[in-house]
Amino acid sequence: MIDFSEYIVSYGKEIGIPSLKLNEDGICSLCFDSKINVDIVYRKDLDQCILASPLGEIPAENQESFFKQLLIENAFGIANAGAVIGIDENENKVVMSYTLIASLFSLDLFKTVLGNFVNMVEEWQNKLDNMHQDASEASISVQDFNDRSFEFTRV
Repeated sequence: MIDFSEYIVSYGKEIGIPSLKLNEDGICSLCFDSKINVDIVYRKDLDQCILASPLGEIPAENQESFFKQLLIENAFGIANAGAVIGIDENENKVVMSYTLIASLFSLDLFKTVLGNFVNMVEEWQNKLDNMHQDASEASISVQDFNDRSFEFTRV
């Protein structure tokens, strides 16, 4: 059986990064299209590979509606093909991760899953951008309403 860390080396050679390998903690990071960062974490003792990527910032305002929308979108993991969404409280970011059992994967299957994960991250980054924009517009609308002075006519 091939050691999963050898898949990372092989993948690196295929994509033109011959020095790609896991560090002593079993981690390496890749950047796709200069905007999608993916950490690959291999836990040999658990036979797990975890793909993880930040999706975007947690907004300072309207967090309740933001998190509600995230939970609605993420319900049952169906739309995310089993990937999960959470928060990195230290970095104030929404993150996506996907865990796979390393020994069940071939190099080709790993490359397919990684590609699908990157595509899903890109979709979610766009969703989060839209959610931020919607939240900003909602707070602007409320502020505009609050700034207006209205005259009421009593009938």
